[in-house]
Amino acid sequence: MIKHATLHSAIMLALLGMSSMAFADVTATTVSSANAATATTGRGNAPVTIGEVEKEAPPERGTGSLSKELVKHASPNENFQSVLRNVPGFTVTSSGPGNLTTNDSTFTYQGFNSDQIGVNLDGVPLINTFRGGTNGQGADHALTPLGMGQFSGVSVYSGANTPSETGINALGATLDYKPRMPTSKFYAEVSGSGGLYSGGNGNSAAGGFSINSGALPFTGTKLYANYYYSPFHSFLDHVYSINNNYYFAAVQPYNHGMSQLSLITIYNHEIAQQPSVVPLALLNKYGRSFQWAPDIANNHTTTSSYTTIVGWKSILNQYMLAKAKFFITQNTNDRTAYANAAYKDGYEGYPLPTALKSYANPSKTGHPSNTYNPTALFGNSYNGTQYQRYIDNFGNAGFMPSLTFLLPHNTVTLGGLYMFSKDNSAEYWYGAPNVPMIDGYNDAWDEHDTRNYADVYIQDRISLFNHRLIITPGAKYYMVGTTCNDIEGYYYNYGGTVSNTFNYWEPSFGISFLATKDADLYFHYGRVYKVPNISAYYSVIGKTPTPGPMLVKPEYVDSIDTGIRYNFGAIKTSLAYFRRMFSNKFGYFYNNQTGQTFQYNVGSALYQGLTASVDGKLPYNMNAFINYSLTDAKYTSDFDAADGASVSSGEYVGDVPMYNLNFGLGYHYAGFSARITDHVIGSQYINTNKGAPAGIALHPYNITNLNLGYVWRPAEMGVKKLTFDVYVDNLFNANYIPYEYLQLQSAKDGGNFIAAQASAPAFVGASFAAKF
Repeated sequence: MIKHATLHSAIMLALLGMSSMAFADVTATTVSSANAATATTGRGNAPVTIGEVEKEAPPERGTGSLSKELVKHASPNENFQSVLRNVPGFTVTSSGPGNLTTNDSTFTYQGFNSDQIGVNLDGVPLINTFRGGTNGQGADHALTPLGMGQFSGVSVYSGANTPSETGINALGATLDYKPRMPTSKFYAEVSGSGGLYSGGNGNSAAGGFSINSGALPFTGTKLYANYYYSPFHSFLDHVYSINNNYYFAAVQPYNHGMSQLSLITIYNHEIAQQPSVVPLALLNKYGRSFQWAPDIANNHTTTSSYTTIVGWKSILNQYMLAKAKFFITQNTNDRTAYANAAYKDGYEGYPLPTALKSYANPSKTGHPSNTYNPTALFGNSYNGTQYQRYIDNFGNAGFMPSLTFLLPHNTVTLGGLYMFSKDNSAEYWYGAPNVPMIDGYNDAWDEHDTRNYADVYIQDRISLFNHRLIITPGAKYYMVGTTCNDIEGYYYNYGGTVSNTFNYWEPSFGISFLATKDADLYFHYGRVYKVPNISAYYSVIGKTPTPGPMLVKPEYVDSIDTGIRYNFGAIKTSLAYFRRMFSNKFGYFYNNQTGQTFQYNVGSALYQGLTASVDGKLPYNMNAFINYSLTDAKYTSDFDAADGASVSSGEYVGDVPMYNLNFGLGYHYAGFSARITDHVIGSQYINTNKGAPAGIALHPYNITNLNLGYVWRPAEMGVKKLTFDVYVDNLFNANYIPYEYLQLQSAKDGGNFIAAQASAPAFVGASFAAKF
């Protein structure tokens, strides 16, 4: 006979991801006695601790996290990725609260760019399965899949994921965002924030409300909803973003609290004028706010992002836990780019970000499928291609079941994933802003893609020597099927379809040993694959009536993580070594004249490095942290880049910061708090637009941020809590370049030049929240 109350206390907490941890922000192998719930089970009379059940973060993995408190008090200048800059090894390039970015990679982590990192919401993939990443990739540079008010924390799991984690494309790490969920007590909150960039150019604002029902009588139902409106005018000239963010979550317990249904729904809508990288010479000449004037070039975008997750969790009996999630995501991107035909030869000697086309009457250019005649309608081909309308609509639908067996010394989990992904990407050219989208008339391409993911896994967690030794073997079997279909257009003389399926195993083995009550040693090995992006399929379509085979192989990484975590009372420390062995590594060739990206294999590479951190409480109500990450990333094979340049083994991989250093000092007394942080980003080599090292290094830089806060609880006024915060980001107004590449072009086109993204100047802001 199961004792429902005690078994529920012991196991349901683990199911709901609320495991107490002996090591703050990392996983422990046991739970302190003050927090361990117990139950009498089929294991005799021995107590069952939460530490015996599969934990939220496995003990054999190097981890980092962003707490609920830091998310709650994030600056109005932050977005859902930039808030992670405190995590060692994390470098952010995305700009502003509107999630705007000038390039396809919005961040790097230990040298891996954003399309090589698995990004989840509540364990569900939140990525573009065709191009990688959650935003930025494929020219989707103004997309908000997750707003700041829609998650409560983030866990960062370094290296290869264990089989039970769903980090698709997780070559370097998995980010798992924790959704905002309802709590047991009623409250309502209104909030607002805003700020200005120095120099008087640009501002940020946001306002919204949230309501939490608490546990409703009789049913125990809990509901939470919020809405935020966020207009943002960038420090960059002519760049802005307007967001409407909607969020709803519900939890319904049943079966005496032994089972639970949950629902999470997100809808974010954004209207933006996107930024572009610009020639470094023009930034130096006109200042960091330079962007093309709208009557010269612009990119106007409307996007939306929708996510729904339905979850089910149940304690079946004293030995079995069951979980299942159904999810659907849908993202739409509609961008119209403009390039003034008067600048067809460039602006001050540099090409515009969206190149004009010289196609005249299509019947004379070898593209008889298109009947649009720009010369007849608009006088010449340049006038007739001033506007380019680009759409990219992609989404996923899937199911994730798992069954966990609680055995005397083992926790065995069986599970899997099936996910169907669909994408429609297309571009059309015209001479007026109301660009028609007519295939066979004015299309550059119209692409329809599908991708099916299916995996099954088994994972064991073996607990020995009174839980001091944890061994975690496991394996996952993957099948990924892809179909790419393109019709005839300016980029394709012939339409065609290419399909293939990849199959592979992902092994995993971890071990954690609690040497003393304060020292935890760990080791983990795993292999993770990433199938080629959809751009790998483009080059085999269009040249002949029958497409050739797609020859790009999946890239994969063999990862090793090992380290020690040690507690000196209230001071928590960690030291770790990571080694990532790349095989079939992808390279990218971006053609800025057509806007096309192609992917190819460049061979092997080795990423390795160290991370170290110290975090803890100090006397006089103070706390401090410091962390450091060193990354050495080099090619270990020779290859020829897309431009024909030879790259030799031993050369540095581009866009990999060599080190990151973060440190901060905080103070908290009564309702007052203060925090100052500093972020140092080391030098990095840049690439050419054709994927080869450029032999040029980007300078190191550092950013200092300040936050002052006060919490007032005026109970006599009927208000639970009033929160005030003041922020100064980039306190010393550092002027740096977070991203560059070398644009290769012929001498007749002006020769090579460096294209760059500017950094944000100092930002001063404030926020206010009233909780009732």
